[in-house]
Amino acid sequence: MITMNSPHDFTLQLNHTYPVKKERVFHAWTKPEELKNWWGPDGFTTTIDEMNVEVDGAYKFSMHSPDGNTHVLTGQYLEVVPHDKLVFTWKWENGDEEFPATKVTIDFVEKENSTEVVVTHTHLPSEEAAQNHNFGWTSSLEESLRKYVG
Repeated sequence: MITMNSPHDFTLQLNHTYPVKKERVFHAWTKPEELKNWWGPDGFTTTIDEMNVEVDGAYKFSMHSPDGNTHVLTGQYLEVVPHDKLVFTWKWENGDEEFPATKVTIDFVEKENSTEVVVTHTHLPSEEAAQNHNFGWTSSLEESLRKYVG
């Protein structure tokens, strides 16, 4: 779901459920050796250049698309609650100075025999940016992560 907060501030929220315990899903998000195996839309590969999952820790991912382009994503972890929540900044480093730093919150909610992951991406600068991120997140969560965690 995309919500317009103001003409230059959009929020994207997605919910996906996986048939595994939340510890399994949380580790897929917080262990570099796991994240590199699924991060990015279907067909992408990711190199983890830096990933320090602690408050104020930095990350840098290079996402390689099937057409040969590389998209570099950087940010800083703002909140880390083991097995429950991750909050981090999100900034593209591909020379697009117009694209602001945004914020992502990931909530891991344990259900009966599964885990619901709620992704909330805030401060997206336009509806087009929100739609583009909706595509990327949906592909990552529905295809890449789902295949990885089972």
